[in-house]
Amino acid sequence: MSANLILLEKSPENPHIAILTLNRPDAGNALNTPMLEEMSARLDEVESDTAIRVVVMRSAGKHASFGADLTELVVRSDGEYANMARADAEKHIADGRVVVEKLFRLRAPTIGIIHGFCLGGGAELYTLCDVLYGASGGKEEGGLMYGFPEPTIGVMAGWMGPEMLTKRIGVGFARDLLLTGRMVGGDEALSMGIVQALYPAGELFAEAMRWAVKVAANAPFAVESTRRTINRVLFPHFGDVLGSTGSETVENLMTADFVKGAKKILTKSKEQPEYNRQ
Repeated sequence: MSANLILLEKSPENPHIAILTLNRPDAGNALNTPMLEEMSARLDEVESDTAIRVVVMRSAGKHASFGADLTELVVRSDGEYANMARADAEKHIADGRVVVEKLFRLRAPTIGIIHGFCLGGGAELYTLCDVLYGASGGKEEGGLMYGFPEPTIGVMAGWMGPEMLTKRIGVGFARDLLLTGRMVGGDEALSMGIVQALYPAGELFAEAMRWAVKVAANAPFAVESTRRTINRVLFPHFGDVLGSTGSETVENLMTADFVKGAKKILTKSKEQPEYNRQ
């Protein structure tokens, strides 16, 4: 396991607040296998440390996350791209879903702060946070751009993104984003209910910490019980829902259309692929 791709530390001012940081800024915090494995291990640490009452989740660098690392999801040989092995696709989906389940069942509530691009698999993980704050302003100011571009590259969002987004913002808004693959900026994300507040990028962490301090001051058993109750209302059969789309996502990753879409991104091509249901 690579070290320091996911950082976990406690706030120097408050030992009840943990800070979880996606730390692969040179790759836009694209989620690769070592990151997912480290995230799983760090979440286990949070769960076992009962002194932790709330988690602030953030990302280092300019972007929250580009999503899943496409370099792991296709095979390149002699300049050509091809599908990964089915076993590797199944492992990729399973690795992400382990993290998703741990985030959902986490004892401590989470607040996520997103800036820059927050896309695909990264958006799925952040959408699992209990509360989300986003960076205001345009791209040059670090303002958030949130979306699920998966259908534009031949795959569905397979780490509970469709399920969580539908619960978070309603069927109409969720269908709009998930079927078109379009991105939304801060103002639209706030109006939809994706984020609960907008602040300049430089103020995001401080504002999230203010929220965390309020939660950490409350009775921990009451907070934990409240979080579990809300999640039971959201997904009374979470385990069944978690497994329902995994195999379908794997099938997407096995298509020729996905290779076309991934190649477009990896080669920075401006040409839109012609998808043929293959």
